[in-house]
Amino acid sequence: MSRFRRFRLAAVPACFFVASISLLAQSQQAQQQPPQQQPPPPPTQPRQQQTPPAQQPPVNPFETAPRVQQAQPQLETPKPEAAPQLRPGQRFVDSVDIRGLRRVSPDMLKATMVTKPGDIYDEELLRRDFMALWNTNRFDDIRLETEPGERANSVKITFVVTERRVIRTIHYQGIHTVTESEILDRFKERKVGLVVESQYDANKIQHAANVLKEFLSERGRQYATVDPQIEQIPPSSLALTFNVNEGPKVKVGTIVITGNHAYSQKWVTDAMKNLHPYGIPHSIVAESLFAKTYDAAKLEEDGERIRQAYSDHGYFKMKALEPTVTIIPRGGKGWRLPIIKMEQPGIYADIVQPVDEERLYHLHTMKFEGVKLFRTPEALMRPLFGMGPGDVFQTDKLRKGIENMRNLYGKFGYIDFVPEPDFNFIPNTDQVDLTITADEGKQFFVRRIDFSGNSTTRDKVIRREIMLDEGDMFNSSLWDLSILRLNQLGYFEVLKKEDAADIHKNIGSNTVDITLKVKERGKNSIGLNGGVSGIAGSFVGFNYSTNNFLGLGETLSLNSQLGTIMRSASLSFTEPYLFDKPIQTGFTVYLNRYDFNQARQASIFAGQNLAALYNSLGAQNLLNYVQNSHGFKLFASYQLRRSFWRTGITYGYDISNIVTQTTAATNYFQYLNFSGVYGPNSLDGIHTSSITPSLTYNTVNHPINPSTGKSIYFSLGFAGSVLGGNVNTITPAVDLKYFHPSPIRKSQILAFHFLTSIITSYGGKEVPPFSRSFMGGENDVRGFDFYSITPIAYIASSASINVLNSDGSARTQETVSGGSLVKTPVTMQIPTYQIITPGGDWHSVFNFEYRIPIVGPITLAPFFDAGLNRILRPDQLTMDPARVEDLNLQFPQAGFSGKVQIAPGTQKPVASTGLEIQVILPVVNAPFRVYFAYNPSTIRENLQPPIVADRAAFPNQATFNNAVASFGQIFPFDDRRTYFHFTVGRTF
Repeated sequence: MSRFRRFRLAAVPACFFVASISLLAQSQQAQQQPPQQQPPPPPTQPRQQQTPPAQQPPVNPFETAPRVQQAQPQLETPKPEAAPQLRPGQRFVDSVDIRGLRRVSPDMLKATMVTKPGDIYDEELLRRDFMALWNTNRFDDIRLETEPGERANSVKITFVVTERRVIRTIHYQGIHTVTESEILDRFKERKVGLVVESQYDANKIQHAANVLKEFLSERGRQYATVDPQIEQIPPSSLALTFNVNEGPKVKVGTIVITGNHAYSQKWVTDAMKNLHPYGIPHSIVAESLFAKTYDAAKLEEDGERIRQAYSDHGYFKMKALEPTVTIIPRGGKGWRLPIIKMEQPGIYADIVQPVDEERLYHLHTMKFEGVKLFRTPEALMRPLFGMGPGDVFQTDKLRKGIENMRNLYGKFGYIDFVPEPDFNFIPNTDQVDLTITADEGKQFFVRRIDFSGNSTTRDKVIRREIMLDEGDMFNSSLWDLSILRLNQLGYFEVLKKEDAADIHKNIGSNTVDITLKVKERGKNSIGLNGGVSGIAGSFVGFNYSTNNFLGLGETLSLNSQLGTIMRSASLSFTEPYLFDKPIQTGFTVYLNRYDFNQARQASIFAGQNLAALYNSLGAQNLLNYVQNSHGFKLFASYQLRRSFWRTGITYGYDISNIVTQTTAATNYFQYLNFSGVYGPNSLDGIHTSSITPSLTYNTVNHPINPSTGKSIYFSLGFAGSVLGGNVNTITPAVDLKYFHPSPIRKSQILAFHFLTSIITSYGGKEVPPFSRSFMGGENDVRGFDFYSITPIAYIASSASINVLNSDGSARTQETVSGGSLVKTPVTMQIPTYQIITPGGDWHSVFNFEYRIPIVGPITLAPFFDAGLNRILRPDQLTMDPARVEDLNLQFPQAGFSGKVQIAPGTQKPVASTGLEIQVILPVVNAPFRVYFAYNPSTIRENLQPPIVADRAAFPNQATFNNAVASFGQIFPFDDRRTYFHFTVGRTF
């Protein structure tokens, strides 16, 4: 209480003093300002009109508070600042100015200064302000000037500054090893601080030159020089140029490993992925063909790779010691061997990498702590980790085992599961005790599954591909498979597991809310292909498809091709989920027309125009015909629950007719024995009614740009009279695809494809000609023309030739024509063999592509294609016995057997390799392809039909020679070596 009293006693005089000052100020203000007029009081009303209310409301205390009449504010005229009180000899600051500024505001700099106008002039404070300006690093020169001010005893202060020059441009001349973006990243990493529009700083420029030289040294340019040059740009800017002389590139020379006992030097060197030479692995003599560029940073990485390689094989405490690098010029002397021993002169870095292997460790015991989900966690040891007590302790198996354990817990909803390995090395032994401590976390269930980004696709289309339902236990494996199934649809941009969804955990209820984020891609696909050839004619193809019709996942496609040889059109529709069940159904309706001209086809095979040669044989002696076919297919398939296996069945009905254009073609189709088919033969119509069951397994992650996965397809086609046709065939087929990221770079894709099919007949009937196989073109072996890969055969026939006189002139005879005698050529029938292309009954195709993304949608794909088209059952290519008997009666000396003779050398495997540029067009939604192919394996044969004409049957030698020249001449069959083509779509 006494303390409070003392405070109050002290406060009273203070309050009295403040109040006195306030009253004095008010009195002075009242003297300066005129008195304010008071507003007139409001008029009063008579008392009798004021009737008090019956009940008064409660009084608000704030309404009765006294109101203060505030005077109108008066503006004062500004007065000049009074001079401070000075002592004798003192001066005050009249003004502070900064002169010479161009890019900086004076007020910003003055705010950092202590000296202000009106302050006592103090040289110590001015020196402090001078240093503050200098420390801003904005000026090359600062000068302080003083002069008398306008008022007495005042001083004007002026800082005269010269701003530092600004770097307007930075150029790097002579740089080839690294890019400018890489240089800027290195400057940022080393905190150089040298950028465009920064102020000139000689120290920074020198630091940048040193960092750049060090960077080049890491890339094998140890002898590089960096010379910064500065060019003045008026009035106050600079152009900075780093003149770089990279010098000779330092290559990796010999690599010597010391201290290695458990593994050979080759094994250790192979672990140095960055610096070991390029070559052909496991080729013994060609493993070290081309030396890599020496890079100090990569050498350090290779040291870690060696340590990791040893650790993966049980040498857990192995150490890669500090390497020794010796840079010396070498080469240009001694014996040379191309590719194998080049001995090119240059500068090489010889590396000596010492290693300390330590001992090989074995697993002593393996324990699990914190595992509650499994009663006997020790049973997980070998299935998950692949090792047990007594085995070599390998860290790569440990990493895979931990990942397998994490995936296993994820299948049971433990998405927060964290395993932690702990090692205990038993002293003085090669044994290690491994303890896996598990933090299982909680088990989560799915509460909600929502979708975002699907503006066109219905929710149910996405939901039916999700293998998790709301209320289910969250299964990370099923969720990953759901992402894969969505990618297989091709409706969205590629979904990545780590970014595809937001999974929100509700800790209180142990549930998760999943929001799947999709980005729809164009659902319409447009394709265009075409080609022009002076021999084969021209064609143009068009296809259109929509793979998400009306947002319901349905597919509608239209394909057409119009050309000299082939015309076709088809319409397809697919319903992926019939009655909201995983039953895919659809149909295809098609119409085809194939125009076969023997002269044109022979010209394609030979690579030169042979039309004139063939036409000289007579138009009716050529195999020219048009094949028309039309039909439909109905298909359905069912996907097995929670798997990628799908069973299917297809029914097809096809009607094929042949319109012959020459007598030879008529004889060919009438007398080539398609047993039973010639009842109604191909001239009258072949009706094929077939049913094809199939089994498919597909984990390919995208229909257009796959990067991983495999596809397996088995089918067995069955066509028979019992189904309503007149063709009996069995056609098994296998189609395999495999995609995998390259071990060199994950963005590059290895793609493989293999297809094989065979067709055979039963029930006394043979395979019709249109069902046989023909290969070539962009869909199988890219370096060959369409339908050009086929066996060549000879079929017995007869032909008419002109009879010649002994001197070689045409023999004529007089005949009556139009009531008058005219001379007409004398002709005779001779036995011949015709060249035909019957097609094969077994074909196989292998394709390989190495897809390298270049930039954006552009991909470079080196490829290799190989194909084989053979006739395994030549007994199914026989002639009609009646026709054979007729020919033998007419030409007994010919001795026709009725079998088709296959031309030797026309059934060899063919191969094609080359480069393909693929561009994904945003509108087309399919790759536009331009490729150049070189064919290392081709068919190059001289075809000569067997000569069966007997010299004794001819009137003279001249007629016989004419027959041999016309129907026994040699035809060159040479596949082209190179091929250039463009198209839209993929080979596989």
